[in-house]
This record gives sequence, structure tokens and C-alpha cells, in this order.
Amino acid sequence: MRLLRSFLMLLFICLAGSALWSCRDDGFDADPSIELSFSRDSLLFDTVFTTRGSSTRSFKVYNTHSRRVRINSVSLAGGPASYYRMNVDGRSGTHIEDVEIEARDSLYVFVEVTVDPVNQELPLTITDSIVFNVNQNIRDVKLVAWGQDARFIHPNYTDPESGIEYHIIDADTEWKAGLPYVVYGQAVVAPEVTLRVTEGARIHMHNNASLIFLGRSTLKVEGTAEHPVTIQGDRLESFYRDQPGQWGRIWLTATSRDHEIEHAVIKNGTVGLHVDTLGSAVDPTLTLRNTQIRNMQLAGLLAQGSYVEAENTAIVNCGQHAMVLALGGRYDFRHLTVANYYNIDIRNTPSVIINNFYEDLDGNVQLRPFEQLYFGNSIIYGNNGEEIGFDLYEGTVVDFTFDHCLIRTTELDTSSSAFINTLVNEDPLFNDSGKHDFRLSEESPAIGAGNPEIGSGIPYDLFGNERLLPPDIGALQYAPIEEEE
Repeated sequence: MRLLRSFLMLLFICLAGSALWSCRDDGFDADPSIELSFSRDSLLFDTVFTTRGSSTRSFKVYNTHSRRVRINSVSLAGGPASYYRMNVDGRSGTHIEDVEIEARDSLYVFVEVTVDPVNQELPLTITDSIVFNVNQNIRDVKLVAWGQDARFIHPNYTDPESGIEYHIIDADTEWKAGLPYVVYGQAVVAPEVTLRVTEGARIHMHNNASLIFLGRSTLKVEGTAEHPVTIQGDRLESFYRDQPGQWGRIWLTATSRDHEIEHAVIKNGTVGLHVDTLGSAVDPTLTLRNTQIRNMQLAGLLAQGSYVEAENTAIVNCGQHAMVLALGGRYDFRHLTVANYYNIDIRNTPSVIINNFYEDLDGNVQLRPFEQLYFGNSIIYGNNGEEIGFDLYEGTVVDFTFDHCLIRTTELDTSSSAFINTLVNEDPLFNDSGKHDFRLSEESPAIGAGNPEIGSGIPYDLFGNERLLPPDIGALQYAPIEEEE
């Protein structure tokens, strides 16, 4: 009897061990480095939704290996709150577990997006991703859809040499009010072509998108005080209202010409306006009037050897510099407000930097002189002790003029003849710099401290208010500010 019991016990142990072993070797590849292949790395839903609607796209998941693969989970990163829905091999949900793919087989994933443009907080671009977890190896497929009715500027050309895709504007074009424009990727204006943007137009730039003007092309922005042109990112949720770096830049490349921007608001990008070398020795490369450039990650105005005239312009709250005037050039700024209280990160750089040289590829210094550098009735102020910096080649000087200005500096010799009736290190007392409100409060020293001759030539301020004489310094004339609830 003891032998029988021992035999049965041994048999039980063997059977249990066999079962355990068979569970361990279930035919699935458990290699943690295993990777699946996808027919697409992203899905673009380019349907324009004018009412509540949906669109469906699909992609395939491939197992190219010699053993079966178990996908531990497939999840929408946005979870139940996502605008997207998915079906994985016939199973629906926002989180699906234990999806099997046979060796050298594939399966379909169907994705549907449903949006309601009545929702005012809805972003123009709705992004999410589908996350695949296979043996703790994480991969994802990006999802991008557009959730409001708009005019979409997609890449429509591929450069045969570089393979770079971009949208080419090869004939004179007008962007106007009504449906907004959403720029996806790079929009390039060809030589001899003018892009005209009329009053009330809204341009939304997707992540890293830029407007690029090639040589001999022209930008004309024709906003009004009542209906300015706005250029900003394409995320409309409140979180993104004051987030810099949401898009690239407006780049007016070398020898592009005769650019004019009137009554525009340019905000939340990386570089607001990048103006390259002279397009004309007679006329300004860029003329700015009644324009706001704010909340740029790097710089509001980056000008390199250019000719720029600006009046009633505010360049505020930029991560490194409000203005970079590099490689010489010709500049005339009147009733300018530079106010830099950028608070998303620590800024250790001056708001305005002035440079007159560079080193070429052979290491040789190339000097680039300034033909003119004039600031009239202008404010340059911020939360750093020094807001004007000179990066000049050793032994060189730059002739400049600050005429009836208010500036913040600890290093410049403001007793020299370059400073005419200029207020130094006096707080301009803006109404609310943290909210980009750079109207003057009633105690501001800038009130009535401007040059009447300059003010009479620019009789209205940035917002269209009459400029009294003697004028206030800066882009905005003081007016009593009503308390807001």
C-alpha cells in the first residue's frame, strides 16, 4: 500500500509539473525586445466637420516573427475622455487586453473620431495616440484630426532632391476673414508671389509649422483696429492660451521684399518674425504698424542685416529676447513698447540685443555696420536689471539714438548725447504685465513724456485711440481704465 501511495504521489507531481511546464510554454513569443510593425506611424483625419460628424481610418499591425505574439494591451492614451474610438480585431473599447496575432500574420485596427464643433473649447487640431504594450515594449501610432470647419493648408509638394514636403503658394493669394486657416507643416511663398491677408483673418499654425517667404516674395497683412489679423497656434483650449513655442516662425528670407504688417496679433510661437538680409536698399524690408508680437519662446523680432521701420508696435513677454538686431542693418522704431516679464522660465538675457559682426566658415570676422539705429518715444523695460545688450566686435562702435524713451539699463552711459530726454530705470507702471496688459496706469512716468514732433506724425495709438500732445511714451496712449469684474 505504501508503494502504491508513493507511486501515485510521484505520478501526481509529474502530472502537475507537466501542466506547469505546458503553461509556461504556450507558444507565445515572450522576448521583451520583440517589436510589431505598423502600416502607418500616424493617422490623419482630414475631414472638415461643419456639424456633428465622424470619420473612420484604419491601419494594420504585423507580426513578422515565427511565433505567436500576445499584445498585453492596446489603449487610447486619452482614455475614456478621448474624442477617438477604436476597434482592434473586432473588439471595441479604449483599453483592450490580450490581443493575439499568429506568426507572420496581421490584424486591422479601425479608428473613428467624432467631434462637435459647437464646443467652443474644442481645439482645431485634436491629437491622441494608440499605445501598444507587448512584453513591456511600448509603441504607439499618432492620431491627428481637425475638429472645426476651416481652410487647411496641407503639404502639396515634395522637393525631389531633399524629399521635404511643404505647401507651395505659387500665385498671388488672398487669405481673408471667415473660416480660419490652419497651416500644417511649412507653407512656402514662391518668388515674385504676394500673400495678402485681409482684415479679420485668423491663421492657426500647427506644431512646428512656419510661413516662409522666398526671395522676391511679399507678405501684406491688412488688419484694422476693429478687425485685426491674428496668427497663433491651433490649440484653443484654455491651457494653451498663453503657452509659447506652439509653432515655428514667420520667416522673411533674404531678398524677400516690401513686407507690410498692419494691425496684427502674432503670439505663442517660437520666433514671431524672422527678417533676413536686405530685400531693397531703398524701401524697408519690413514695415510694422499697430502690431502686437507676444509670448514667443525665443524672440519676438529676429532681424539680420535688415531694414525695418515700426510704429505703434508692442513686443512683449519673450523667452530670450524681445528683439534681436543682428548683423547690422537699418532700424527706425517709433512709439514702440518692449516689455519683457516672461515668467514661464528664468530669463537671463536682455530684451534687446544689438550685434554688428559674425564669423564666416573660415573663421574670419565679417563686420556688418548699422546704417541707422533709432528709438523714438519708446519703452524698453522688463524684470531684468539690464534690458539692452550690445554684442559688438572689439574696438567698434555703433551710433544709436534714444529720443524721449524710457529704458532699463545699468551699463549704458545714459549721460551721452545718444540719449535725448530719456527716462532711465523708472518703472513704467503697466496696468497688468502678467496678463499682457501694457496699458499705462495713471501714475506712469511715461505719460506726457514723449517728443511732440514724433507723436504728431503718429496721431493714433496701437488700439486706435487719439494720441494727445505732448504724447505718452510707448505704443499705448494713457486712458482711464475701467475696473473689470
